[in-house]
Amino acid sequence: MLSDITQAEIVRAKEHSLTPLADLVLFKGFPGGPTVVDISGNEYIDCTSQAYTLGLGYVHPDVIYAVQRQMTRLTHVRYACPTIPRIKLINRLTEIFNMAKVCFNNAGAGMAIEAAMKLAMINRPRAHSFITMWRGYHGNSLSLVGGASHPAPGLIRFKGFASDVFVRVPYPYCYRCPIDREYPECGLACLDLIKKIVETGLNTPAAGLLIEPMQGSGGQVPTPPGYLKGLKQLCEDNNILLIYDEAQTGFGRIGKWCAAEYYGVWPDLMILSKALGGGFPIGATMAREGIEGFTAAEEHTTFGSNPIMFAAALANIEVIRKLDLLHKAEVLGSYLTRRLRELQDKYEIIGDVRGPGLFVGVELVKDRTSKEPADKEAEILLAESLKRGVIFELNMPTLIRGGSVYRNVVKIKPPLTITEQQLDLVLEVFEQGLKAFKTES
Repeated sequence: MLSDITQAEIVRAKEHSLTPLADLVLFKGFPGGPTVVDISGNEYIDCTSQAYTLGLGYVHPDVIYAVQRQMTRLTHVRYACPTIPRIKLINRLTEIFNMAKVCFNNAGAGMAIEAAMKLAMINRPRAHSFITMWRGYHGNSLSLVGGASHPAPGLIRFKGFASDVFVRVPYPYCYRCPIDREYPECGLACLDLIKKIVETGLNTPAAGLLIEPMQGSGGQVPTPPGYLKGLKQLCEDNNILLIYDEAQTGFGRIGKWCAAEYYGVWPDLMILSKALGGGFPIGATMAREGIEGFTAAEEHTTFGSNPIMFAAALANIEVIRKLDLLHKAEVLGSYLTRRLRELQDKYEIIGDVRGPGLFVGVELVKDRTSKEPADKEAEILLAESLKRGVIFELNMPTLIRGGSVYRNVVKIKPPLTITEQQLDLVLEVFEQGLKAFKTES
């Protein structure tokens, strides 16, 4: 019932689905790890980790074993009821992430971010707005879409219920500096701009400032050294809670447990999701010491205390530790970015290569001086790579001047279990895609 399907079933499902069913790959499942097979038996190396979620790859045996064991004991309790896996995960996360408290949900980053916003409002009761970043993305719920720079206006047909709550400020995207400066000579002038906006451009005081320490959907863009330290000081000076969205940077992808550890700058509130569950849905909101928590009525969901997701998360953490995947991501990430920069020297279409770890973005441009986005070329590269058995992903659509929409950053974010040999194949396929444009220098 779950492993075979007819073409008639596929056609009928496409007719009845309220959301588009893409023609990219119709997944069947095996063999596992960084690779997956479609219904025709074609095998792919997945360099998307399915939206960062499969940090260990497909069907990791340790995670599956933990889930199967838990399913024979207990599959569901309501939120108010603690379980052994929940208690163990609370303790494990607060140990790893240098934070004092945590709460959970089963809907991922969006609900975890909303929980962080509620905590900010509880702890800053006279503040009624939130600061978010250009090109940031934190979910597509009606309460969060107003804080996102994309999906861009015109790409969606509704406005968030809380759009007037958010004030968006420039993100330090150094390759395309929003204020036309050069790092490090700029002295992080973008921070001075945010300071002025906080002091003069808010209709109401801000309860929190929400940022991805390294933007994922916006194009694999890390903040430059010193930026988060300055941002934290700015928030402290203005009684604003600093909130990190670490849904995409958590659990080893950047060679550390999280970006807060990577930069050595810890926030007031932190969101974890995606790779936390080893492929199972879970979100977590963490808070530093001194943050007032929720009452029982303020944060709960029907399935937010599911013991299966807690068991999966615990197994996921143990595998990361057992296989030393933090170190592996750092080493393989350095190897990957070095090889990509060698390709950058060879192909003019590569404008920028960004890391760290296995959190890699390759920005394609038509001209390195103008930095005009090579969005069509990026789409072609994805299609050519798919034919050769490698799945890449592009940055989310971004609206630019004149109403154009571009997606020109090829994102390379494979499971942390990928081997160097598999990365070599990925690089070979990537270069074959570049050769289609005949842009060797």
